[in-house]
Amino acid sequence: MKRIVFFCTVLCALLFSLPVHADGKPGKVTEVISAGPSWESFTNEDGTGLYHEVLEAVFALYGIKVRHEYVPSERADELVRLGWVDMMTCDDRAQLPLRLARYPLYANDYFVFYDKNRIGEWMGDETLRGKEVAAQKGFYHDWDFSVPVRIREMSSGVKCLEMVLLARSDFYVDDRVFIEDSIRESGEQPDRTRYLIRKAGNRSYHPVFATTPRSDLVIKMYDDGMSTLHKSGALRPIYEKWGHVYPDFDSF
Repeated sequence: MKRIVFFCTVLCALLFSLPVHADGKPGKVTEVISAGPSWESFTNEDGTGLYHEVLEAVFALYGIKVRHEYVPSERADELVRLGWVDMMTCDDRAQLPLRLARYPLYANDYFVFYDKNRIGEWMGDETLRGKEVAAQKGFYHDWDFSVPVRIREMSSGVKCLEMVLLARSDFYVDDRVFIEDSIRESGEQPDRTRYLIRKAGNRSYHPVFATTPRSDLVIKMYDDGMSTLHKSGALRPIYEKWGHVYPDFDSF
């Protein structure tokens, strides 16, 4: 059994590393590989979605195809570190040796869902101080809040929602669209005069890259391509198609 596991591990490493040049040498970029979870309307498993279409448009400028590996966020970061894929989609912060691209793929407000009967009226960030916040695994961190909070990571948005409805966590933090999706998926019909949704902050989400010569090349193609598409007006229709806010690219 150990030999089989070792063989599979080595085989997967070879399959991932061959097109991306794990030795860090740029070579000729003929394909760019992204990695990250499947998020509805962002990275649908059928190859559609905001992130897929934007990346395809960017690298089409260079005649390069994009392939996506659907894996959890933490695994995607690890694949970037190992050099098995080019980028992780997406995050608001990166820890060395990883780095963020200049331009985001997405920027938006994020919100908290909570029980007013337990927590009281919303008083801004201070309402969150010292409280437990349920978040999808890898999505949010303590640095996303201006006051100290305790992050409780859950496997899905529905699980986060349930933690609040069962009074086991104080807040559920997510994109507003994801909160509403979680409510629909759960089949629950919370009293909207009691369970409130309030803005908790704003952040931008950028592709995550390694720090290698190949990454230098791919990240430059990405940033230059995003700038080109933005200035030409070709980028906005993709965001409008998927119903997502168009980032203020001129501010980055």
